[in-house]
Amino acid sequence: MALIAISAQLDAFTKVKVEIDKMVAALQAQQKDEIASRDNCIESLNTNTREMTAGYDKKESLETKIADLEQSIKSLAENIDATTAAIAESQVQMKRRSETREGENGDYQTTVQDQRLTQMILQKAIDRMAQVYALMQMRQPGAPHTQTSATHTDPGNGPAKFKQMKENAGGKRVLGMLDEVMQDSKTMENDAIAAEESAQNAYENFMKDSNKLIIQSSKMINDMTEARAKAKSDLTMAKTDFKQTMGELEGLNNEAGDLHKSCDYLLKNFDLRQSARASEIDALNEAKNILSGMK
Repeated sequence: MALIAISAQLDAFTKVKVEIDKMVAALQAQQKDEIASRDNCIESLNTNTREMTAGYDKKESLETKIADLEQSIKSLAENIDATTAAIAESQVQMKRRSETREGENGDYQTTVQDQRLTQMILQKAIDRMAQVYALMQMRQPGAPHTQTSATHTDPGNGPAKFKQMKENAGGKRVLGMLDEVMQDSKTMENDAIAAEESAQNAYENFMKDSNKLIIQSSKMINDMTEARAKAKSDLTMAKTDFKQTMGELEGLNNEAGDLHKSCDYLLKNFDLRQSARASEIDALNEAKNILSGMK
C-alpha cells in the first residue's frame, strides 16, 4: 500500500512538472513574440516617421515650387503684355515718323524748287542788268541835233552842258544786291539739302533701330510664351504631385494612428511585462526543482 501511494504521488509530480514545462515554454514563447512585436513596432514607427518627414519636406518643396511657378507665369504674362504694347507703340511711332518725314520731304522739295526758280529769275535779271549797264558805259556825252547860238533875247537850242562823265554807281549797287540775294538763295538751297540729308539719315536710322527692336521684342515674346507654356505644364504636374503627396501624408498619418494604438501600450509596458513574465518563469522553474527534489 505504501509503495502504491508513493508511486501515485510520483506520477502526480511528474504530471505537474510536465504542465510546468508547458507553462514555461508558453511564457518563453510569449516573451519571444513580444520582443518581435516590439521590434516590429519600433521599425514600423521609425519607417512611418521617416516617410512622414520626407512627405512633409516634399509638400513644403512643392508648395514653394507652385508659388514660384505661379509668380513666374504672372510675371511672364505681364512682360508679354508690356512687350506687345511696346511693339505696338513702336509701330505707331514709325507711322508718325514716316508721315512727318513725308511732310518734311515735301517742304524740302518746295523749298529747293522755289529757290532754284528764284535763282533762275535772279540770274536773268542779273544778266539783263549787266547788259544794260555795259551799254550805258559805252555811251558818250553830247547831242546829235543842229545847234543855234543864243542871243540876249533867244536862249538858242545848243546842246546842254554836260558834267564830267562818271560810272553809274547805282547800277553797280543793284547788281550787287541781286548777287547778294542770289547767294542767299543758294545758301538757303544748300541748307535745305543738308537738312534733308540729315533728316533722311536720322529717319533711316530710326526706322532701322525700330525694326531691330521689333524683331528682338517679337523673339522675346516667342521665348516668353514658350517659357509660360512650360511653366503652366510644370505647374499642372506640381499640383498633381502635391495632391498625391497630400494623399500619401493622410495615409501615413492614419497608419501612425493605428501603430500608436497597437504599439504604445506594448512599448510603454514592455520592460515591466518582460520582467514580470521572467519572474513567473523563474517561479515555475523553482517549483519544478522543488518537486524534482521530492522524488
